[in-house]
Amino acid sequence: MIASLVEAFVTVSERADFWTTLNSAKLEAVVLASEPGQHAIMADDDYLDDIAAGFAKVIDAKSPYTSGHSDRVALFTDLIAEEMGVDFSARRLLKRAALLHDIGKLGVSNSVLDKPGKLGEEEWLQMKRHAAFSEHILSTIGAFSDAALIGGAHHERLDGKGYPRGLHAGEIPMEVRIVSTADVFDALTADRPYRPAMPVAKALAILWEGAGQSHDPICIEALERALARASLGGAGDAALSGLSQQPSQAA
Repeated sequence: MIASLVEAFVTVSERADFWTTLNSAKLEAVVLASEPGQHAIMADDDYLDDIAAGFAKVIDAKSPYTSGHSDRVALFTDLIAEEMGVDFSARRLLKRAALLHDIGKLGVSNSVLDKPGKLGEEEWLQMKRHAAFSEHILSTIGAFSDAALIGGAHHERLDGKGYPRGLHAGEIPMEVRIVSTADVFDALTADRPYRPAMPVAKALAILWEGAGQSHDPICIEALERALARASLGGAGDAALSGLSQQPSQAA
């Protein structure tokens, strides 16, 4: 195999324009215009679900403290959406967005992501940039461009004190509110470098403390009902761990 590759390279490198093309600013366009660059594979919904799930594993592997985070956010997102009566198709898109919401963290240093203490001013600015990174990355991928808004706005707050744009309630769609609630709930109930995981009841209490300011009470109510329906209510922390291992009903 290696000998064949070397032979093929020698053959193409003897072309008169090979080295000038390789050094050309138009190299990307030349490559994409050649086979197999123009070979297109149509992706169905199942394939897109698999791609999103695969990317989620790459994202969460960035830090030991985010292991499984995207999968769990997708699960809680789906539970909230189902409780709110969102239809299957919309839930499927929401799940993909939840799986990909933190893709921008790939552009944040691990010295920031894994820091056990309080972040400094510059470190906090770096951390906050991940939302804008997520929006930019997803907006450039046609199949996932619908998730760009959620990726960019999942840290916005109803009172306008979120980031990166400081959006207010009327500017934050319900899809974003759902994923945002799921994201914070998982962050509270999972270990972090600066604190251990919180019990479910305490996490829900914190969400309720910020209801109407940080998170939508409709989403918190839906999450609470979904957890209660799964027999997790107030003392289901062990069951919560088991639930997080189950596939979402949305896809």
